[in-house]
Amino acid sequence: MTGQKSFRKSVLVGLIAFSLLLPGSLPVRANDLVPSADLTGGASVFVFRGSSKRPQERAAFSGGARSAAGMAGNRARLNSQAAARRKSRAELAKARATQLARARARERNRLARQSNVLTARGEKQLEEGTIDPAINSFREAIKLNAKNSEAKIGLSEGLTAKATEQMAAGDDLAALPLLEEAALLDPQNQVAYLKLGELHDTRNNNGEAITNYAKALEIDPELTAVYLPLGLLYAETGDDARADEMIAKAETAGTATTEAKFARAAILKRKGNEEEAMALYRSVTVEEPNNGTAFYAIARLHDEAGRGDQAVAAYQDALKAEPTLSVAWFDLGVLQYNRGEYDEAANSYLKVLDLDPANASAHAHLASAYRQLERFADANVQYRAAYEKGITKDAELLSEWGFCLGKTNEWDKASARLKSAEELNPTAVDHNNVGWAYYNAARYDKQNNKEDEAKQKLELARQSLQRAVEMDANLHPAFMNLGATNNELGDFQAATEALNRALSLQGDWVIAMNQLGRAYRGAGDLQNAIAQFSRVSTLDANNVFGLYNLGEVYHLTGNKREARRVRDRLKRIDPVFSRKLEDVLSGKVVLDEARRNIRNKVPRLPGIPF
Repeated sequence: MTGQKSFRKSVLVGLIAFSLLLPGSLPVRANDLVPSADLTGGASVFVFRGSSKRPQERAAFSGGARSAAGMAGNRARLNSQAAARRKSRAELAKARATQLARARARERNRLARQSNVLTARGEKQLEEGTIDPAINSFREAIKLNAKNSEAKIGLSEGLTAKATEQMAAGDDLAALPLLEEAALLDPQNQVAYLKLGELHDTRNNNGEAITNYAKALEIDPELTAVYLPLGLLYAETGDDARADEMIAKAETAGTATTEAKFARAAILKRKGNEEEAMALYRSVTVEEPNNGTAFYAIARLHDEAGRGDQAVAAYQDALKAEPTLSVAWFDLGVLQYNRGEYDEAANSYLKVLDLDPANASAHAHLASAYRQLERFADANVQYRAAYEKGITKDAELLSEWGFCLGKTNEWDKASARLKSAEELNPTAVDHNNVGWAYYNAARYDKQNNKEDEAKQKLELARQSLQRAVEMDANLHPAFMNLGATNNELGDFQAATEALNRALSLQGDWVIAMNQLGRAYRGAGDLQNAIAQFSRVSTLDANNVFGLYNLGEVYHLTGNKREARRVRDRLKRIDPVFSRKLEDVLSGKVVLDEARRNIRNKVPRLPGIPF
């Protein structure tokens, strides 16, 4: 009984010492495997799913470029030729009117005659520019005679005209079904296909845009305005042969622009002709010194080739020419992050978000930069923003977010995020990290006197960690965490087995040795506890946790001489710990007073810290 009282007293003395020295969690630098500091000096380990410093990805960039001005120029040329073709079709329809009138006069069917009358009315209305009444007339004509081809052609013209007006007003969604119906009614309506191509091009539906532009050109090879946008689309989709053909035609027709040079440069880059591509981009910067996209394209060539310093300079040139070019800020941030320049990267991502607040990837990248800077609260804000703006199925992001929530002691939230990552892609590492979060959530509950909740979370931790070690028998952090959890649950035999397995996989691992010492002590095996703590202090002569516990266990066995020797060693390293150990050795600590002093300061752990 006396030995048990002495043991409890030593536990509380150790807790008092740590409550004085560790008022909060110790800072931990992010790494692939991160021990989380607590009263045991690192009782649990988080493992990043990949590398904690995994390279960030640049923005998507094919090497070509579509500027707003270039798109506007294309649209103007397309609209001009579309209007010319619509006028030509109207004149042809008018020329046929006399012939059609004679044919209609011979028609004996009453419904057919009525349909023809409505068709004629629709044609006149369309000629006068009253589009909606014309559409209605053509529809009524088709209802009366479903074979009335002239009414179908007229309705196709009316729908195309109506859709053109809506596109000019910015209402692409309303224009789309009208153009699709127009093309079905008259498969030779090149204007409908041309406008469909333009609409899909604007909405970045490259496949649909190519199909419709190509159809328009097939019907009417003289639609020269289609050459450039079709060539750019072929270049963007990697069809270099067709891109070359269309761009050459655009150059011959005099419709080629700066975008054509970008497209040619992209093709050259894909063929491995980096120097020629660079020369084309540089020629643009000479002709257009304020073309930030050209400088950006040069920066990307340097960046992708690993010429970091030259890439930084070119990104800066791009931003000097065009400060609002958010993609350049983004990729500059990526380069800075991957070079370990986290402050600079964070500033670049903040610039992106000033220009493009909805950019979820910028929020995610900024979160990672803050994580590397150990600005965990700021990282959590950015992870949440990335999640709320659409990145909801990225296990890496959720896992990193869970880690940062743990670093701000938001353990229940950390558990939820890590559980979400686990559900997306359940690996042994994910099970380990869920166990890590539950383990620390339990410790936090104990600190707040929530014993029942703590026990439930420890059981959840044990279940997750057991799954981790069953899935990967070589994942040493999971065995270490499982041992730590079993220590907390008082299952010292199971803790001993797990910790010995961890040490068999990762020899001389001080964290696991200290936990193993705790397990032996909890089981009453003080000699093996001494062996573990001695090994810790041999491997790491400045490990105050190992020395403190070694001295205390010597005291428990009655070996006063060795206990004092440890105290003297500790005095040279950490006088505060030395004084606390001296209090144990001299019997100055009063059990009840100690319990009152630490109740609201530190977690009540079974076993003492190392």
